[in-house]
Order: sequence, then C-alpha cells, then structure tokens
Amino acid sequence: MSPEAFSLPQRQSIKGVVLIFLTTLYRFLRGFWVLGVYFLLSNPSSTTVLYVVLGIIAVAVLTLGYSWFYYRRFLFHIDYQRDEFVLQKGVFSTEDISISFDKIQQVHLKRSLVQRLINVYSVIIETAGSKEDEVSIKAVSREKARELTDILMKAKKDAVEPVFNDLEVEERPEDAKPKTKLWTHKLDILTLLKIGISSNYGRGFALVLAFFATIYNELNTFFKDYEEEFSEYYDQVPDFTQSFSLMIILFGILLIISILITVLEVFIKYFGLKLVQTRESLDLEMGLKTNTRVSLQPRRVQLMQVVTNPIQKAFNLYEARIALASSENVLQKKKIKIPGLARDTVGRVKSFLYGARETGLEKVIRPHRLMLLRRIFIVLIPVGISYLILWWFPYTTQGFWVSMAVLYLLLALPYQILRYKSLKLIFEDDFLIKKQGVWTSREEVFEAFKMQAVTVKQPFWYKRRNLYNLVFHTAGGDVTFKAVNREVIPYINYLLYKVESSDRKWM
Repeated sequence: MSPEAFSLPQRQSIKGVVLIFLTTLYRFLRGFWVLGVYFLLSNPSSTTVLYVVLGIIAVAVLTLGYSWFYYRRFLFHIDYQRDEFVLQKGVFSTEDISISFDKIQQVHLKRSLVQRLINVYSVIIETAGSKEDEVSIKAVSREKARELTDILMKAKKDAVEPVFNDLEVEERPEDAKPKTKLWTHKLDILTLLKIGISSNYGRGFALVLAFFATIYNELNTFFKDYEEEFSEYYDQVPDFTQSFSLMIILFGILLIISILITVLEVFIKYFGLKLVQTRESLDLEMGLKTNTRVSLQPRRVQLMQVVTNPIQKAFNLYEARIALASSENVLQKKKIKIPGLARDTVGRVKSFLYGARETGLEKVIRPHRLMLLRRIFIVLIPVGISYLILWWFPYTTQGFWVSMAVLYLLLALPYQILRYKSLKLIFEDDFLIKKQGVWTSREEVFEAFKMQAVTVKQPFWYKRRNLYNLVFHTAGGDVTFKAVNREVIPYINYLLYKVESSDRKWM
C-alpha cells in the first residue's frame, strides 16, 4: 500500500454515473406513482400517451446530464500535510468538506442491490457528533474501497494515539499479520424465519393497514365521478362492519400478510449476518438489499440493550442493540441491531465489550407504588369518559358497554401491574442497568464512566412524597427511571465519582 495513496484528487468509478442516474431518476419518479395508477385505470388518448412518453424521455436525458456533471465534480483526496480527508462535490453549488483524522469515528463499507450489480462499494465515514454520515462515497471499486478504509483507519489510529496515549487497539488496525478469529456467529435460514415469525409484527400490520387505506382513498377519489354508474354494485357488496365473521376473516388475512411482511423484512435486513470476534474488534456483516460491514471496538460502545420476548426466549433468541457515540439523543438513531443471538453468544458479546464485571456492589432500586396508582388512574380515565358520553348520548346498549369495559380492564390493569413489577434500576461497581418489559423484555446497560450527566426532576405531584425522576445521559442515548425516593441519591453520587475519577477514554 502506498503511503501517499489518494493524495491527488480523484473521482469515483465511472460506473457511478449509472448509480447516480438511477438514484436521481427514482427519487424524481416515485412522487408520480399516483399518476401511473391513473393511466393504468383510465383509457388515455394516444396523444396523451405520446406527451407522457416524451416527458419521461426528457426527464431521463436531463437526469443523465445531471448525473454526468455530478460525477465529474465529485472529487476526493487525502491531504497528508494537514492530516485531513477532503471532499468536493456539487453541480449548481460547490460544497467543500474537510475531516481531520482525529475526528473520524469509523469507516465502513455498504453495498445496495444496484451496487452489487455494477460491482461497486459505498465508503461511509462517520465523525463524532454528526447527525448523519459526514461523507458517503457511493461508487468505489472493491480494491480502492478497502485501501481507502485501511488508510483512513490507520491515519485515525496514528492521530489519536499520540493525543490520548491509549493502549486500546483501534477498530481496523494495520498489523502485518491478519486478525485472529476467536469465534464466529452466523444466522441460517431457519433462524431468520424464527426471528420473522416471533418479532413485533405490529409494525407490519400497521403498514398493511396504511397501504390498503391509501389505495382505498385513491380509488374512492377516482371513482367519485362514476358514483351513479357503480351505485347498483355498491348495494350488492356486504358491509364488513355489520358482519362479525367477515371482520374476523379480514383481520386474519391482514395478520398473515403482516407476518409475511415482517419475515421478508427480516430476510432483507439480516440475510447473511455474520458476527466475528477477533482480539481487536467485533466485526459485523449483514444485509441482502444493503450489505453493511461494521467493525465495533469497546471504547466506542456507549449503551447496550438486550431485547427478547417469550416466543423468542423459547427459541433461545435474543437481540443485541448497540448504541455508538452520537449527537443524537435517541438510541434508535445510532444503533446497530444484531438479532438471532443465543444466550451464551450474548454473554460473549458482553464479555468482549465490557470485560470482567465486578460484583461487589449491587443495589436494586424499584419505583414507588405511586407510579402504579397513577397508571391505574390513567387506565380508568377512558372508562369514565366513555360512560359519561353513553349517559348523555346513548351510542350503544349498556350491556355491550359493560362487556367492553370489563374486557378492557381485564387487559389493561394486569398489564400495568406487571409492567410496574418489571421495572428495576441496578447499580453495580462499574455499571448501571435498567430492566423493564411485560411481553418484550429489555435490559439496558452502560459503563458508569461513560455517563455524561444526570438530570434529577421532581414534578409537583411528587413533592409531597419526596420522589424524583432520573435521566442518565450518555453519548449513545438517555436512560430514564421515574418515581424513586431519596435513597437513590448516594448511588448517583457514586456514579458521578466514577465519572470524575476515571481517566479511561470513551470516544
């Protein structure tokens, strides 16, 4: 590898023109899908079709020209004298980006389905404090992508080590000998299927409902002009709201479709998932549509969640969610999900990221029972409001209302009780752990010295009982815990002491 590689400004692969063209054209045309549905359902004249075809050709030609100029004006290089990576891009306006080596957090590779077809890679450069990828070079050959990644990570290592004098090994070290694999975890087809059928398919159900609602609204608007012609057919269509059996069948169909969507989404996201631990890093590769390669190093990990549910636990499946350093204060924004881990594999991941955990201190804090009383009161509010509305405006029979109210309370009250009992805040020597969840159980853990701040709040309804809400701030997200009494104060002081007394680096 040449030490002065990439010192001269250079462009992406010429294949990048195809990628830029397809991406730009897709973004432009996806807003006109309703127009496409209209042409499929209507019978446009030949003149209209001709104008539409000419318009599409004109848009394609303009997009191709834009893609060519974008490709020509996209230049990147490494300034070895200033220790910076430099990028220049833009067609109508020029944007210059300079990233110093010590600001680079991670460099990894991605491949979408289109990039696989044209055999190019995306090089993603993440920096500390950025809300999104600072630099994304979307069309680089395999050899150049790996060479650029290795050079930048080596340059980052050389820039950071003299400042911090840190003995930890960086994410992609440049050693003469290759990394030694300690263990490897792979997801097979059967495990992916188990994840799909046991995951939260409520999101898939919501997507199906939203899709059919959108189609219904579009078709309803389209056929408004033909209401008289189709009125006789409308009268023959059964009303689903008046048939309980039809509603059950419709619900079952939507549920099956939502499960299939969830399974498909799992296969697209996590197909080919491979987790490899070496002495220096935890290397993750996954994805069918977009292939992602990430190398994790313990110092960068800010917060970790372990998530499961009863079905997944029966399959011995757990999901690890790892939050990295980010300016975003939400775990979902900078989180790496690793599903399909067995319990012992989760233990291996924790052991690598956190090492041996001392167990001298273990204090379990639970919320005050006032939280449970407040939640029960909130559950009763809809019952009271619906009864008042029924008393003033009888919208259904009293017997039906009573049966629905009892069913609601039988579900809501036990759920709130179980949720309250599941809440735990555990203080250990070097860790803070939060546990919660009724169906989906979550365990959040972070190292004490990585805590950035703690916020103590006291709403007015807590003052009489001297209770507090806590928010622990980390670079990877916040951990909240509500309705605790004053016994927690000494342990918060202990956490602050661990932060102030530690000289370990967390970035």
